[in-house]
Amino acid sequence: MSVLYEDRYIVCDDDAITIKEYFFPMGSKRIAYADIKGVTEDSLTLLDGKLRVWGIGLKPKWYHLDWQRPSKTLEIVLDIGEPIKPVLTPEQHDLVMAVLKEKTRG
Repeated sequence: MSVLYEDRYIVCDDDAITIKEYFFPMGSKRIAYADIKGVTEDSLTLLDGKLRVWGIGLKPKWYHLDWQRPSKTLEIVLDIGEPIKPVLTPEQHDLVMAVLKEKTRG
């Protein structure tokens, strides 16, 4: 299994994406690309995620631990068919979006 992208928050390999520090107090969430039903990009705003360092925001979205999120402008929202959607704020947003677009096609 080769790693396509990795930073302090996210690992994208050939089969799945792993979100580090997703669960409290510490725990990763691994999501197979085949389980992802949709990927969207949204702007982080003061009322929707920008100040959320970890946990659920005002909308049903779950944010992994990211102390740098207040300085970021974009988020990636994954639809995995559950009411609460995982949100990614990787260090290199465009690279993760490219991997997700390639791996979730079809």
